[in-house]
Amino acid sequence: MEDIAKSLDLNWALIITQILGFIIALWILKAFAWKPLLGMLEARKKKITGDLNDAEKIKADAGKLLDEYRAKLREIDAEARTKIQEAVGEASRISAEIKESAREESKQIIARSREELARDIAKARVQLRDEIATMAVRAAEKIISTHLNEAEQRRLLDDFLKEVDQA
Repeated sequence: MEDIAKSLDLNWALIITQILGFIIALWILKAFAWKPLLGMLEARKKKITGDLNDAEKIKADAGKLLDEYRAKLREIDAEARTKIQEAVGEASRISAEIKESAREESKQIIARSREELARDIAKARVQLRDEIATMAVRAAEKIISTHLNEAEQRRLLDDFLKEVDQA
């Protein structure tokens, strides 16, 4: 082995010194740096765990809020549909009332028009009867003024007026 060591030109004193330096460096790192490093890693782990827990809690709260908002939206949608149906029903009722009112008003207008027409017809008949009677009397006077007395003229006029009323 010595031959190998001489052929490789190994310096055992240097190797042992380096091993001792390495061990001392490990001991110093363990004594002064390892605990703070582990503490820092543990603190980071706790922070990450806490952040993840907070994120889960926020996610759960957001899910609850989302569910509440969706429920509220469904409630608002149902309420809106109810109000729309009520408005449509009210509009139908008002439309029916307006139609009924228009029918009643048109019936009243027609009835008034018929009454007015009946009055105008009756008035026209009376005027026509009076004019016909006047013309008949004049014509009859010319024709029979010499042949009939006043009582016979009156009787003929009454008969004629009765026939006109029946027509």
